[in-house]
Amino acid sequence: MAKKDSAKNDSAKAAKPAAIADKYARKHKRHKPDSKHPTHRIELTVAHVGFGGNAGKGHYFYSFAPDVVTFQGGPVWIEYAFEAQVQERFEIVNVLTSDAFKQIGEPEFEYDKDGEKNVRKVFLFNKNSVSTLIFFTVLVRDRQSNYNDVELISCDPQVGNDPQITPTKGKGK
Repeated sequence: MAKKDSAKNDSAKAAKPAAIADKYARKHKRHKPDSKHPTHRIELTVAHVGFGGNAGKGHYFYSFAPDVVTFQGGPVWIEYAFEAQVQERFEIVNVLTSDAFKQIGEPEFEYDKDGEKNVRKVFLFNKNSVSTLIFFTVLVRDRQSNYNDVELISCDPQVGNDPQITPTKGKGK
């Protein structure tokens, strides 16, 4: 009899975190990219170079295109996506931010076409209502890494918000 009671308690405990997650999801509605707000794509290139790189204790190289972004004029979706030639061995694990003014929403991960857990792009909603410099780190994992000293590769884009500036279509008059 004690085993049955123990099993009931274990299943009740297992259900609790799921219920908490559901309650959190209802309270904090997640956004999805939409047509009401523009999406600004920033491409990330990551490569294993062995030595001389700018990340992962010199084992990796990364770059962003464009390399510096200033968002102007209002809310926007930010899309961080691997450049097409980035090998499948790399996946985006998370995006961290220093956002002190609550400008950036939770990351929305887009999984690959096979539904695998290999994340090739992530979206973030940027309210862009406060002029501020926002520090980001896009965390990337190399699933084929043989390095014991590198678990995640930290890739830091340069991002700023300046909602007071109205974007212009062209330069000059």
